[in-house]
Amino acid sequence: MIDSGSEFTYLVDEAYNKVREEVVRRVGPKLKKGYVYGGVSDMCFDGKAMEIGRLIGNMVFEFEKGVEIVIEKERVLAAVGGGVHCVGIGRSEMLGAASNIIGNFHQQNLWVEFDIANRRVGFGKADCSRSV
Repeated sequence: MIDSGSEFTYLVDEAYNKVREEVVRRVGPKLKKGYVYGGVSDMCFDGKAMEIGRLIGNMVFEFEKGVEIVIEKERVLAAVGGGVHCVGIGRSEMLGAASNIIGNFHQQNLWVEFDIANRRVGFGKADCSRSV
């Protein structure tokens, strides 16, 4: 599901756990222990977002037929207040809806194309900081 009304991306537990395992492997000691943002994300950090983002690296959401969304390392973390930054992904089960949802945070700087006739969705890079 693609939902511009959801702040973050939400994944079913199986997918969330795989992402979390990789994040912990790369930056585990920097995790903010015991902190859960919004009741859905426990991949949060104190410190410099750029430094932690570099350690995490780019993230890629892969879909069927070679479609993917690349989240560049500079955009992996979201500031959630008080100097805390979280990976912009939460557990959808904690919302009461076990679904994979691409939220607003991971739609930024992307063109999203809905091809209704062919029943496809596509994504392309965009620079939304520039005026048209």
